[in-house]
Amino acid sequence: MFFMNPGDILLFKAEKDILSRLIAWGTDSLYSHVAICVNADLDIAIEAMTRGGVRARDIKRITGMYDVFRVRPENQYDLNKTLAYLVKQLNNNYDYQGVIYLGILKLVSKIYRPVKNVANKWQKKKDYFCSELCYEAFCYGGLDIVPQVDEAAVTSPGDISRSPVLSHIRG
Repeated sequence: MFFMNPGDILLFKAEKDILSRLIAWGTDSLYSHVAICVNADLDIAIEAMTRGGVRARDIKRITGMYDVFRVRPENQYDLNKTLAYLVKQLNNNYDYQGVIYLGILKLVSKIYRPVKNVANKWQKKKDYFCSELCYEAFCYGGLDIVPQVDEAAVTSPGDISRSPVLSHIRG
């Protein structure tokens, strides 16, 4: 039997809807969404969703396919700070402009050439898209989960899946 731990990252595989398939295609990955387990006993994850913004979700009620990634034990960070950051962000808005900006950058990189050292000029302090929330939470706990990405403000679920500090443990 598989047991999830607080801090585990759930990466959701692209489903049949066009937006999730476009995200997966644009980021060269199987994944289109990310959430983080905050309480394994209660099966609660926190995520940023287009409907509802940053919210808690019952993992048992998830119907889509997802894989679970875990921080490798040699990478030290403060899990409590990471989880506290996530809880503090509950009820903040979804970053629509940021995810559109990310999509444009990934599309330009895929079709034309890689874009380096870019910043999201439209970023609002309290708005998040899913992979951005995940990145920020782990940074708050002292761990860069995507050291291979130059500008983490444009981190995608695919970038997180390719992280050298994470292990793919289920799925």
